[in-house]
Amino acid sequence: MTVANPVEDTHPSPHRARASLVRLIYGLVGAPLAWAVSEVASSTLAQEACFPKTEPLASPAFAGAHLLQMVILGVAFLISASAAWIAYASWRRTREEAEGDTHVMLAAGEGRSRFMALAGLLTSIGFFIGMLFSIPALIFVPAC
Repeated sequence: MTVANPVEDTHPSPHRARASLVRLIYGLVGAPLAWAVSEVASSTLAQEACFPKTEPLASPAFAGAHLLQMVILGVAFLISASAAWIAYASWRRTREEAEGDTHVMLAAGEGRSRFMALAGLLTSIGFFIGMLFSIPALIFVPAC
């Protein structure tokens, strides 16, 4: 017969061992960081390709600038998708951490691991959807 640990039973995040802190943080900030880096890299690339000195160019200074921007966006999509997948897996491991549904979780503040996993899932999906709006710009807007 095992004796219940009273400290473990009253901890606000009893299932914290099921999802590592690294996985929870990656799920929470992976997609926003991927978006931010892709935006900065694409803007810098466009600026250097189309306005290298004092006069703007009619076409990019080097071939493949548009393709490189698409690759950067594709990598950001992959990072966002992996962050969403990891957040979802963490949420599945911790979703029974405390009694009640999502509303109880938000009101009571119990189940920190579950909350971080759910927040990471929603954040990753939101940024993934937001990045979808960059696709028409790459397709229809000229490079310079």
